[in-house]
Amino acid sequence: MLEWTFEGFESLTCVDLYDILRHRQDIFVLEQKCFYPDIDGKDHLARHLIGRAEDGNFLAYLRILGPGDYYDEPALGRVLVTPQARGMGLARKLMQEGHARARALYGDVPFRLNAQAHLKDFYLSVGYEIVRGPYDEDGIPHYEMLKAA
Repeated sequence: MLEWTFEGFESLTCVDLYDILRHRQDIFVLEQKCFYPDIDGKDHLARHLIGRAEDGNFLAYLRILGPGDYYDEPALGRVLVTPQARGMGLARKLMQEGHARARALYGDVPFRLNAQAHLKDFYLSVGYEIVRGPYDEDGIPHYEMLKAA
């Protein structure tokens, strides 16, 4: 069972912020061997969704940027499931929760994201369509994808 935390940047606890940045670094920089600026100047604009186990262990995360903060539509990004939690269906639960939270904020509107190419089929399975790509982003093939309202 996941326990969700959903906060704006200024409401994150120090522990939440540390866990977010640590796990994003561990996965997107170290695991994927992709040296890019993860701290991109957009976290203060975003809402942050964290999934923790009942014992408080950080398992899943994504951020939601509002319309105009990255794209015209709300954008989901920095989607991650920690290595120890993979294979348990948490990515699908994370996306369902992320969509529900984004809809509560912005209504029934399209959502956009940039998907790593190896995850394209997963995002297709949760309702996204390819609108551009593949293209290179920081040395990793990506697709720009849109989920219709």
